[in-house]
Amino acid sequence: MNYKELFLRLGKLIITPKKAWIEITTETPRRDVMGSFVYPLIALGGLAILLSTFLSEGLKRSVYQPALIEMCNYCISLFGGFFLATYLTDKTTQMVLKHSSDMPTAQMFVGYAMGIVFAADILVALFPLLFIFKWLLTAYTLYVVWEGSEIFFTVNENQRMTFTALVSAAIIVSPALIGMLFNTLSNLLG
Repeated sequence: MNYKELFLRLGKLIITPKKAWIEITTETPRRDVMGSFVYPLIALGGLAILLSTFLSEGLKRSVYQPALIEMCNYCISLFGGFFLATYLTDKTTQMVLKHSSDMPTAQMFVGYAMGIVFAADILVALFPLLFIFKWLLTAYTLYVVWEGSEIFFTVNENQRMTFTALVSAAIIVSPALIGMLFNTLSNLLG
């Protein structure tokens, strides 16, 4: 795992998304987005949640279980949200763009676009007072998807707004839905 490349790619997606998308599409061979980007960022977010909880609450015995449940909720919501958003993005490309199903391409696009969501979660886990930046970065996902849609899927101008809105909604809402489902199930099961 090369964390330097991971953070450089994430930084490029945040600072210059158009250049980052061009770099991603011209890369040969294509990287495994899950192993080199999505899973490490989910793991870093989980560690950030644990660290933040232990720093604020201390290393008391009563803190371990709630901290681990919160970390599991975070990891499961993003993991499941990634796959749900990938599925919804693939369906959106079929319905809006009339493309054939291409899950690997949808997976790559969603994985990199969700990098903004991962960064926002890590930032807020480490610095809870910066929660406003989570909303700003989450809204910035719209712009990253907007830039990527033209380059990655060659979306024409007439369909670009619809495509961007649907895919961004899938990327932003899917982890929240999975997280609510996991919370509900964990509360029901005790």
